[in-house]
Amino acid sequence: MKAVQETSETLTVGAAARRLGIAAPTLRSWERRYGLRPSARSTGGHRRYDAHDLARLRAMLRLVDQGVPTAEAAAEVRDRDYPISSPAVTSATSVAAGPQKAAAAAFRPSTRARAEKARPPADLFSLANAMDSERLTHEVARSLDRSGAVDAWTERLMPLLVEVGDQWERTGACVEVEHLASDAVAGGLRYHTRRAVERFRPAEEERPVVLACLEREDHALPLLALAAALAERAVKVRTLGAATPVSSLSMAVRRVRPAAVFVWSSAPETADLTALKTLARTRPSYSLVIGGPGWRALGAPTGWVNSLGEAVEALVAAVRPG
Repeated sequence: MKAVQETSETLTVGAAARRLGIAAPTLRSWERRYGLRPSARSTGGHRRYDAHDLARLRAMLRLVDQGVPTAEAAAEVRDRDYPISSPAVTSATSVAAGPQKAAAAAFRPSTRARAEKARPPADLFSLANAMDSERLTHEVARSLDRSGAVDAWTERLMPLLVEVGDQWERTGACVEVEHLASDAVAGGLRYHTRRAVERFRPAEEERPVVLACLEREDHALPLLALAAALAERAVKVRTLGAATPVSSLSMAVRRVRPAAVFVWSSAPETADLTALKTLARTRPSYSLVIGGPGWRALGAPTGWVNSLGEAVEALVAAVRPG
């Protein structure tokens, strides 16, 4: 592979992945495992993708979307040339440039996502049981890009997690399937969040939102879904994740001075109203929003929201009152 000068007609790994709607680690994995290498490298040894490379990868994605296993799809396209039907490739910097700066910008699916809406979605449960982690992660990312975080979580990702959990409870087996599905969902949500932050740059002057679980709560995937939905709305987020001691959450509140704090609980034993009352108070004050079935079991206390959509609305309102 010969070195070439970096021009406006090549893309970095990250920029090519964004153009294709997949994760950059997936693209690197395809190079390593299936030989889908970019046509050239820069003089510094960095991989660069041109329009022909992207046409080949798009052909592979079409095959994967049709149900062809990833390895077979890669073998089919690897040594073939495909016509360039998409617009000319631009520079890596131009792909990431021009983010939406309006603080109230609403999420809009990408052009590729809109074009794919007519395609029937893959069966996520079947992919999880087939242990096809690469295609499952791709389908998770595709769902998020096509529908947005709230709808994708409600209609596809949460039902997947419930289904694999029920399978484990019924059979006492398939823990590996549950772990693989959770990892794919988490990876897809984090990737979608990063893309949304690049596209909808939060306003520097706005206060952030802190997301956390209390000390005995280990299920933090709903926080990742909420972070993705807020990123689509240009809200700054600080995610502390699972099992956060209330003292640590209070320290974060003092340091961040957020507009709102969201606390998730999946079960009554992790919903601690007494701990919430000890949270640090700040000036200016913040809104306390709580979500999850754990809080509902305690009678839906003040600040409780019933869904991801309601959580997003409450937190956006706290950041942008009036």
